[in-house]
Amino acid sequence: MSDDSLRVASYNLRYAGLDDGQHAWDRRRSRVAAVLDRLDPDVLATQECWHGQLDDLRARTDYEWVAFPDDNGSHTPVGFDPTRFERVDADAFGIAPDGERGVLGWDAAVPRQATRVTLRDRQTKTTFAVVSVHLDHRGATARREGARLVCDRLPDGPAVVAGDCNCTPDSQPYTTLTGTLSDSRRVAQTVDGPGATYVGFGGHAPDEDGPADPRRLDYVFTRGFETHREVVHAGDADGDDDPARRPSDHRPVAVDLVSVGSDDLVQRDE
Repeated sequence: MSDDSLRVASYNLRYAGLDDGQHAWDRRRSRVAAVLDRLDPDVLATQECWHGQLDDLRARTDYEWVAFPDDNGSHTPVGFDPTRFERVDADAFGIAPDGERGVLGWDAAVPRQATRVTLRDRQTKTTFAVVSVHLDHRGATARREGARLVCDRLPDGPAVVAGDCNCTPDSQPYTTLTGTLSDSRRVAQTVDGPGATYVGFGGHAPDEDGPADPRRLDYVFTRGFETHREVVHAGDADGDDDPARRPSDHRPVAVDLVSVGSDDLVQRDE
């Protein structure tokens, strides 16, 4: 692996407060941290992270965090290694018309947002954008328009869009995103792990009627990065995919990248 490679990961944590018993957040948070320790991403995009969950991640990781929580607590924070990267700029926008935050966009079930961070890599001297996104789980129009909005709000230059898109590779939102960006799994030289990223809790969570239909919903899309050395889909920290011990109902996705992008990253007017 090149010394200039960087690992970017996306992880839907599942909201705290949805579950009790074996799937309660206070019983999962150490397993989530153990997974992150094993994956060791340089940049981490998370989804379904509420206020208290971010506090737990701050206490259990060495990342510098960028977060813009809305009033309901929902946000998509990005963590990064502060010894390697310098934060240049950061903001958030709603997955809604005109990027308005805290409102229902189109036919969405809940307000959604994306976190956008510009980082400068001290090793490669390159600057790139990272967007952590969570598209709606019910609204087809919200997913379609949200994918367009994310693409429209990307600055020119190297970029990574990572998140739970709540869509499969045969969908319009995926087609929109891959019209601008590359799907890391599709172009990777080496692919490790299963294709499904949403796996559920085996029918034991309050909103599950039965075993989940495993689907690929979580992605790392890129532009301005060379060969994707590896894509990793991880189970829990012990490699045991027992539903009772899953850290989340999603698997994290980690991708090793090498930048070939220009150092000139230009923010678009909005």
